[in-house]
Amino acid sequence: MSERLIIRLGSNAEDAIHWLHYNDKAQEVIGSGSLNSASELTQLAGQVANVNVQVLVPGSDISYFEVEVPKSNRRQAIAAIPFMLEDELASDIDALHFVYGNVNDNRQSVYVCEKSKLANWLDWFAEAEISVTQFTPDYLAVPLAKDDSNISALQFDEQILLRLNANHGLCINEQWLEVTLTMLSGEEETLTLEHYDIAQQNQLESHQWHPQPLMLPMQQLAMSLVKLPLNLLVGEFAQNKKSNTQWKVWRGVAVAASLLVVLFFVEQFIRVNQLEQQQAQLKQQTEDIYRKLNPNVRKVIKLKSRMQQELNQLAGGGGSNELFAMLETMNSAFNSVPSVKPSNIKFDQRRNELRLQAEANSYQDFEKFKGLLEQQYTVTTGAMNNNGSKVNGSLVVKG
Repeated sequence: MSERLIIRLGSNAEDAIHWLHYNDKAQEVIGSGSLNSASELTQLAGQVANVNVQVLVPGSDISYFEVEVPKSNRRQAIAAIPFMLEDELASDIDALHFVYGNVNDNRQSVYVCEKSKLANWLDWFAEAEISVTQFTPDYLAVPLAKDDSNISALQFDEQILLRLNANHGLCINEQWLEVTLTMLSGEEETLTLEHYDIAQQNQLESHQWHPQPLMLPMQQLAMSLVKLPLNLLVGEFAQNKKSNTQWKVWRGVAVAASLLVVLFFVEQFIRVNQLEQQQAQLKQQTEDIYRKLNPNVRKVIKLKSRMQQELNQLAGGGGSNELFAMLETMNSAFNSVPSVKPSNIKFDQRRNELRLQAEANSYQDFEKFKGLLEQQYTVTTGAMNNNGSKVNGSLVVKG
């Protein structure tokens, strides 16, 4: 990728965040600006496609140490470094993240940061849906001094970044500059600083200040950060390398697929619920019909088995075929005269006759119903009663 998005975080979510979009091939700034707080990182989400995101974290939140390690058994020695530094650390070593840099003259460079701080920074980007894979202390993005004995200094608002050597640097508030330089000078009273736009009032007369070419602070950091000097996101904080472009392309597809899956299960749930309701209704209707045909039965248990038993009993004699034929004819007659409703049906196997009690709208409906049955069977009409708007009667159908 020829384009990079460099983001410099603040220590806290309420601190300002600076950013710069840089094109390495054209050596030009595409855009730059600042955000009021971490909650505004979402404004950069649209710029992360096809770019390499580099994040600078405040060097004031990173502690630096150098520990002498032997040439032999160096791996075991590095594993013991956290315990060797325990007395110099303000927090418990289990709450700290250790990153190991270069080794110079058997001295191992060690960077230490609070795990909670790293987790918070990662959460900011996760909420903004920006994929990041590298965190670097901001002072390591300041250009190295041309002379190894000199110090590089860069003004950043009210903060000053000092690059002491290839591995070490400081991020301090400008009010602490004099104290810091006094501590760094040691026995030498004068330091030489190659500075990038350090404010005039901060250029202490006791030291030598050599101005460097002026440009935007973030542009200077971007140009110096072409090769990553150190990545804090290692070990338990290592991030999977995920292209922001791929995520943008596939995010819509993933959301749509998720919605389809949810809709599918909702539809299946509704369908199953409807089928269960229909099944319950059919079961209730079947029990009602069975109770109507068997009024002496109080509780219906294993309805299917009981109906099968009833059919087996009906099929036990020689008239079983006649019964089914009668029922089939009667069903056809009921369909032709729908006003006739059965209330009780009994079959006398010995006499081979079927007795029907029914209700109709009129005597004519009964006669029409009887006429349809008489086409195949001998039908005798029993007592007929007029009950208001309905007529109740009985028929005997003989095979």
